[in-house]
Amino acid sequence: MRHLPVTCAVLLLAAVLSSSEASARPPVSLRLGYAGQVSTARAYDLVDENDHLPLFRVGAAYALPLTGGRLEVEGGFLAGGTFASLHQVAEARLGLVGVELGAAYRVSLGSFVEPYAQALIGYDWLDLRIGQLRQDVGQVSATGLLGVSFVVPLHPGRAGGPSPAFLFDVGAGYGFRPGARFDALAPEPPGKGQTEPIPSTALQAGSLPLSGVAYRIQVGLRL
Repeated sequence: MRHLPVTCAVLLLAAVLSSSEASARPPVSLRLGYAGQVSTARAYDLVDENDHLPLFRVGAAYALPLTGGRLEVEGGFLAGGTFASLHQVAEARLGLVGVELGAAYRVSLGSFVEPYAQALIGYDWLDLRIGQLRQDVGQVSATGLLGVSFVVPLHPGRAGGPSPAFLFDVGAGYGFRPGARFDALAPEPPGKGQTEPIPSTALQAGSLPLSGVAYRIQVGLRL
């Protein structure tokens, strides 16, 4: 029992030093890069025979120091798409625009490496075009990632406050996107001065599975 005060003092000192190291890093981060989504379901071959949905991503985050690490709240914007040829006659094109919000817990291993775990929830706007037919669908999405950030200070040894840094992020996990149901593909309404299209029944393309492995490669700045 006589060693208990010493042990508590050591733990308290470690917590203070860890919190001080985390708070010494700038709180605002900006990132941009590639966010890939993989769907191996056979139905996804309608829009991409290589099973990939390539996306461009940009995000901004604000970090709060915690004992042993940082809690980083991040908002992001996604945009991208893919296509496949249909019997050399037409194309099926899938476009995605989405927003997401989530949090990451980051731990510093030395001055240059930060492992992290991140969870995000978002909303996607999906646009499927098959020839002259089109339908838009909106739905919720969720993504979980494990990764690592490499932090390179832009002004090493700088005194007087947190130093800006260059970031290189890699992460992988799973993206949950419910099968988007496209059951009402139809021609676009005629514009001004155009004649009405020939009456037709909406095409049912069925459900397009989009869930699968997600991975990201991003660069950024911590300011």
